[in-house]
Amino acid sequence: MKKTTLALAIAVASLTATAANAGYEDNSFYIGGRVGWTEMYKLDAKKVRISEDFGISTTDRSNVGGGAFLGFQANPYLAFELGYDWLGSAKYKRSSNTAGKTYDEGHSKVSAQGVSLTGKLSYPLSFITDDLDVYARAGGMVTIAKWKNGGKAKEIVGKGGTKTDLSPVYALGLDYRFADDLSTRLEYQYVNHIHTKTNASPDAGLLTLGITYRLGSPAVPAPVEIKTQERVYDLNADVLFAYAKADLKEKGRQELDRLLQDLVKLSPTQTAIVVIGHTDRIGSENYNQKLSEQRAHSVMRYLVSKGVPSDIISARGVGKSQPVTGSECNSRRGADLKACLAPDRRVQIEVKARNLQEVQVTRDTTH
Repeated sequence: MKKTTLALAIAVASLTATAANAGYEDNSFYIGGRVGWTEMYKLDAKKVRISEDFGISTTDRSNVGGGAFLGFQANPYLAFELGYDWLGSAKYKRSSNTAGKTYDEGHSKVSAQGVSLTGKLSYPLSFITDDLDVYARAGGMVTIAKWKNGGKAKEIVGKGGTKTDLSPVYALGLDYRFADDLSTRLEYQYVNHIHTKTNASPDAGLLTLGITYRLGSPAVPAPVEIKTQERVYDLNADVLFAYAKADLKEKGRQELDRLLQDLVKLSPTQTAIVVIGHTDRIGSENYNQKLSEQRAHSVMRYLVSKGVPSDIISARGVGKSQPVTGSECNSRRGADLKACLAPDRRVQIEVKARNLQEVQVTRDTTH
């Protein structure tokens, strides 16, 4: 190995810049459900009273709520969700006051449900754990409110009715990933102004615990087995790329220029060059696989632009499947964990003695 190549292998040996804990695959779908406790607010007696002598004496406005949702993950930080929620109900015991005496006049009940469309913004809490995000949702909900009256209230204002309207909805929550395709979320959702056919326009608060399943996670293809290894150059991703990016930095291009002194001398009919991207274990399998592929192809394109024959070079990514740190970083967290995992973040350039036909088979398999 030439002196310049040795300098490159040492200076460039810790790659794949922090595969950010953003962890979810772009342009993917997920489904989920949630259940919890709901309560209706702003249902005081003044707003729902029929008359001065015919009003509410007690209310029961807390019960079980929940729903289901379908989401689209646009990128690691932005998603859109279509959801259905049962927002609960509130019960009233109505009474009248005649000649100083109070009479029980029956019960009334209001219930609500809705279909919502919201945008969801997430932010990783890597200082706590790499699998925890905080998120916020906001959007609109088509609410369906039903009102039923009993006793004398039914005689005065009717037996009830249904009202459909559009209400704003907001939510704040925590999302914890315990597997690549499964996560759990703790969320508080608030629906504002659920319109009814009475004077009341209640709000609904819903505290839930839910579970999310990611759909269509593509299987990572098995890497092509390559034989007859001659030389392997390990390059540090933190030198080649910016944080969680796949575009070469100026310093990275300079380091590759040193390596080119050896690579451009190889014979197209006798040699194959394979660029392999590796990441650390931070983030999901799908995210790391994609990042490793993008970085490997960035290095390959640069080498070709500098004179390496395109017929002898190929690129592939293996994500976080081939770490070199083992278990030595298991007790680390946050910045200490990322620093400890630096040897896992790398790009390898393998130079192999093979014929042109074998090189072409490898390229067809890995692209």
